[in-house]
Amino acid sequence: MRIFHLSNSFILFIIWSIVTPAISLCAQPTPESHWQNNARRILQLSREIDERTASSAQYENADKTQLTKRLKNLQQHLTATEKDLTLARKNLSKISTNRAKLADKYQREMADMKTVEGIVKTALHKSIAQCNNSPVASLHPYRLNQLKELATGEFFLRIKDMQKYTDLLFADMRDTGLTEARKTEVIDVNGRSTEQLLYRAGGFFLGYQDGDKGIFALPQGKLPPTSLMGSNLSSKTLVSWISGESDILPMDITGGTAFNAIQQEQGINDWVEAGGLLLYPILLAGLIGTLVTLLKTIHLFSQKRISKQLKDEIFLHIQTETAEDTLLPTLHRCPAAKVMYACLTCKDKGLDAIDSIMEESIIREQSRLERFLSTVGVLASISPLLGLLGTVTGMIDTFQAITIYGTGDPRMMSTGISEALITTQAGLGVALPLLLAHHFLKRRVAALVADMDETGWGVSALLAGRSKCETE
Repeated sequence: MRIFHLSNSFILFIIWSIVTPAISLCAQPTPESHWQNNARRILQLSREIDERTASSAQYENADKTQLTKRLKNLQQHLTATEKDLTLARKNLSKISTNRAKLADKYQREMADMKTVEGIVKTALHKSIAQCNNSPVASLHPYRLNQLKELATGEFFLRIKDMQKYTDLLFADMRDTGLTEARKTEVIDVNGRSTEQLLYRAGGFFLGYQDGDKGIFALPQGKLPPTSLMGSNLSSKTLVSWISGESDILPMDITGGTAFNAIQQEQGINDWVEAGGLLLYPILLAGLIGTLVTLLKTIHLFSQKRISKQLKDEIFLHIQTETAEDTLLPTLHRCPAAKVMYACLTCKDKGLDAIDSIMEESIIREQSRLERFLSTVGVLASISPLLGLLGTVTGMIDTFQAITIYGTGDPRMMSTGISEALITTQAGLGVALPLLLAHHFLKRRVAALVADMDETGWGVSALLAGRSKCETE
C-alpha cells in the first residue's frame, strides 16, 4: 500500500513539473537566465525524484521482507491449524462414536427403568385400590395419603421411596392379623356424620355398637366409613362379641360385596311395583287358581273309592237279597256307593231303566267331581298369556325410552325391561303349578269315574242275573 501511494505522488509531481514550465513558455518568451533557473530546478527535482525513488525502493524492500515473514508465519500457523483440525476431527469421530454407544445404552437402560417404573406404579395403584376397601386404612388414613403421594409423584421413585412403600405394605399386612378399637368419624345408617368407637378385626371386619344394635361399617378410603344394618342375628352376635360375651364375630370376607347384595335385594313390594299393572291380574289369577285348587283337592281326595272287600260284601248282599238297601246309605263321600244305591232303588223297573239310571248317576257324580276344574285350566292357560302381554308392553316402554333418552343411560330402560321380565316370570310361575294341579286333579276324577263305572256295571250285571233267575 505504501509503494502504490509513492508511485502516484511521483507521477503527479512529474506531470506538474513538465506542464507548469510548458505553460509558462507558451504564455510569454523567457530569457536565458530563466531557462538556466528552470534547468537547475529540473535537476534539483530530478535529484529529489531519484532520492525519493531510492527511498521508495528501500521501503518497498522492507515491506516485502516484512510481508514475506508474515506470509511464512501464516503458512506455519496454517499448517499447525490443519494438524490441530485433523486431530480435532479424529477426537470428534471418537466422541461421536462414544456418544452413539452411550445413547444406545441410555435408551436400553431407560426402557428398563420405564418397565420398572410401570410395574411400581401399577403396584402402587393396586395398593391404593386395596387400601380404599381396607378396614386397616380406615383407622390409619395416613398410609393411604402416603401411597397417593408416591403414586402422583412426577419423578421416578427413589430407593428410599420404594423402601417407604414396602414398609407401608408390611405394616398393613401386620395389622391385618390384629384387632383394635379407635374413636373415629363414621356415617350412620341415617346418613349423618357421627363419632363412634369403631372396632376392627383383621382385614375383613369393621363395625361399632349403637345402643343395643350392632352396626357394620364399610371403608371408603379417605371418606368416613358408611354404616350398614345386618340381620337381627348378626346384629345380636356382633353386640355379644363387642361386650365380650361371645367369641363369634360375623364378618363379610367379600370386602362389602355381600352387604351390598343384601342391601340391593328386592323385596316383594319392589317386585310388585316393578312388574307394572299387568302383574296384578296375573297375581289375582294365581290367587283364585290356588284357592280353587286347594278346595278341589280337599273335595276330591275326601271322596273314597270303594274297597274290593266291601264291594264283594255288597255284591253278596245283592245276590242274596239281604240288607242290600241298608249298607249303601252308610257309605258317605263314596261316589261308587251312590251309583250302586241309585241302581238298587230302581231294581224292579227293568234292565233298561237300571242302565239309564246308572249312566245318569255316573254323569251327575262326574259333573259334580269336575266342577271348577275347568276354571283351574283356564287360569293356568291365561296366566302365561298375560305374562306375554306384559313382556310386549315392557318392551314397548323400553323402546320408547331409547327413542327419547338414547342408550347412554341403562337406568332409563330398566323400568320397561323389569316389567317385561317380571310379568313373564309371574305368568309362568302361576301357570306351571296350576297346570300340574289340574292334571293330577283330572287323574283323580278319572279314577273315581272308573270306580263308578266298574261298580255300576257290576251291580247292573248282578241285578240282570237275579231278574233272569226270578223269571225262570
